[in-house]
Amino acid sequence: MISLERVSVQRHGVIALDQFTHTIHPGQSVAVIGPSGSGKTTLLETLATLLPIHSGTFSLPDLGSTTDSQSVHRAIGYVPDSIPTWPMIRVDECLELFASSFGLRRNQISDAVSRSLEEVALQNLYGHRIDTLSSGQSKRLLIARALLCEPSILLFDNPYSGLDPAGYRIVEQLVSNSQITGRIILAAFNDANISENFTDLIVMKDGRKISGDRFKPELFTDVTAWRIRLKCPSSAVLAARILGHLTVSSTIIDEDYLLCDLATHRGPIEEALAALTRAGCPIATCAYDPPWPAQVLGALVHD
Repeated sequence: MISLERVSVQRHGVIALDQFTHTIHPGQSVAVIGPSGSGKTTLLETLATLLPIHSGTFSLPDLGSTTDSQSVHRAIGYVPDSIPTWPMIRVDECLELFASSFGLRRNQISDAVSRSLEEVALQNLYGHRIDTLSSGQSKRLLIARALLCEPSILLFDNPYSGLDPAGYRIVEQLVSNSQITGRIILAAFNDANISENFTDLIVMKDGRKISGDRFKPELFTDVTAWRIRLKCPSSAVLAARILGHLTVSSTIIDEDYLLCDLATHRGPIEEALAALTRAGCPIATCAYDPPWPAQVLGALVHD
C-alpha cells in the first residue's frame, strides 16, 4: 500500500507538490493526468524517494521504512520518461550493475537479468552492446531495469512515449496483470489517451490533486456533457432525432456520422445506446471524442 498524507515537495524553493493526500492499495493501477507543470513527475519522483518531502507523511506500510534505499529500490521500480545516457557496455552487464546496486548477489543477479529481459522481450539482445539498441528497445531496457527485483510498486512517467508496438503491448500486459498479481502501478500521462485497463484516475493541477476516483466516466460529475461520436450507417439523421431528449446539442457530419454532446445528468452513454437499439437504429461504432479522460481534464483544469 502507498499512503500519502498532506505531502508537500519543493523544487528550487517552489512548491511542486502541494498538500497531496491519497492512498493506493495493492492491485490498483492509477493513471495520473494534468497539464504540464501540474506535479505529475514530482509525484512519481517523490514515491521513488528521489525527492525529499518538505512536509507531510509518505509511508509504505507493507515495506516499513522508506529510508532503507536498497529495500525501497527493490520494492519500487521507476521508469522515467526520458532515456538516459547508458554506459557503453552490454545489455546484460548494464542490468547486472543495477541488480548489484539493489543488493542482489551471484545467482540472484543472473536470474533477475534473464527474467527481466524476457519480460520485456529483449532476451535475444542479451550480450549486445547498448549503443546498438533502437530507441524503442532502449525504453524497454528501462522497463527491464525497473522489473529486476520484481517490485510490488511500478511507476511510469509517460509510459507509452518512445515505445515500439511490442513495448506498448508489454506495458498494457503489466497494467492488466496488476489486478491479479497485486502489484501497484502508477502512471503519469502527458495526454489523456489512457488504456481502459487502469482501475483509477487522478487529475492534478498546480501541484494539487483536484479529483480522484475509479476509472469510470460516470463518477466524474464535473463534466456537464460528454462529447461522443457515433457511426450509424445511413442513419445519422434518425439517430439525432432519437437522441434529442438526451443531448445538449448534435452535429450531423454526414449520412453515417453524428457528433453529439450527451447530457451527463440524463445517464451514462449506455442509455443513449439503449435508446438507439430500442428504436432499431443501426450502430456501427460509438466512442468518446476526445477520450473521456481528456474531457474530464478539460472540465476540471481549464477555467
